[in-house]
Amino acid sequence: MIDARPIAVIAPSGAYNVQKLDDGMAIARAAGLTLHAFPEMLRPERYLAASDDHRLNQLVEALTSPEYSAVWLARGGYGITRLLSRLPSDLPAKPIIGFSDTTALFCALQSDGFLVHGPVLHSLPGTDDTSRAHLFHLLKTGESSPLQGEPWISGTAEGRLVGGNLALFAALAGTPYQADTKDAIVLLEDIGEAPYRLDRMLQQLLDSGFFEGVRGIGFGDFQGCNPPEGAGWTLKETLLDQVSRLNIPVIGNLPFGHGSQNQPFVWGQRAKIAGGTIVPAHGSLA
Repeated sequence: MIDARPIAVIAPSGAYNVQKLDDGMAIARAAGLTLHAFPEMLRPERYLAASDDHRLNQLVEALTSPEYSAVWLARGGYGITRLLSRLPSDLPAKPIIGFSDTTALFCALQSDGFLVHGPVLHSLPGTDDTSRAHLFHLLKTGESSPLQGEPWISGTAEGRLVGGNLALFAALAGTPYQADTKDAIVLLEDIGEAPYRLDRMLQQLLDSGFFEGVRGIGFGDFQGCNPPEGAGWTLKETLLDQVSRLNIPVIGNLPFGHGSQNQPFVWGQRAKIAGGTIVPAHGSLA
């Protein structure tokens, strides 16, 4: 839950569109949130918002300064994995809001703070009204909402929520930052990946032990990941082919990811799988 202090806005990942960021901040401010965008966030270096040193310094300042109640990422893209080995080991717990590349930061800090997997400010203008409403309600009250999908493999399960971008989880497999998924309901999404690449990522996670101790799996939006036209198989079949051997419940078509539906959830919050729904325990972190 966010207190009355400003939320720090930083860009530790990819270069962003200034107008989209401004529009996103305007939406957040109209919802009653106070934002402070760090100066000179955009000093583009190739596909990065700025140099590693500049992005790291702003990230550490945002996380450590008592001036800020939380940290909201400007955009995803790529860049946070370049910074993880240089993060201080004694960072205080602080709420962080983001998704996509933010998955890497959540993996590194997964036991610290109120980590909200939800829209970055850059994507907020394209996020639907329902997802925005869930996000602002969560930030102001700490109350999480159920995620409604459809059951792909039936069953019930309980665990803590761990989720984000499949490509990032695969990139961190076998590193010191591999996500701790024991006793977890794992939620996965991605964008613009060919189905065979998704297959390969899931195989990598299976081989790395990522799914050991996982209680259930939820698949969100896989925008731009469909099979080629005329293929005699589906994306659902590709995803299930790898995880069905785990003999745990699986839910598909959950409303989070890179599309307009990006309903928030909180890392570490206890939840249960009931039919096609992820139900947060007690519905609140307050």
